[in-house]
Amino acid sequence: MKRSFFRSISLLLGIVILMALASPLNAQKKEKAPKPPKAPKTERLSGTIQMINKDTSVITLRTKGNINRYVVYSNETQFTYRNKPGSLDDVKDGRRVICLGKYDDKARLVATRVDVREGK
Repeated sequence: MKRSFFRSISLLLGIVILMALASPLNAQKKEKAPKPPKAPKTERLSGTIQMINKDTSVITLRTKGNINRYVVYSNETQFTYRNKPGSLDDVKDGRRVICLGKYDDKARLVATRVDVREGK
């Protein structure tokens, strides 16, 4: 009787130890799985055009809080005017725009797209 009791306890203890050792191995396998890269977030800035400097490719915007913000554009920047394809010529002082892109280290928005919304 004592022998079967000790065998049962030994068997139960063995199963518990085996399960305890198996859990960290499963956790390690899950951690090693590669994570998909996060898509970069696109920032948005809207306001009224105050000035355009074509020599430095910078547009100065006045935002809602009457704060001047700077948008940098390049040859790859897409321009639209009233939701139709446009050009840099559509960007004029006093027009409202929505700019999409990423901020650089100087807190300027490097635009990938500039949507001109209203005419003068």
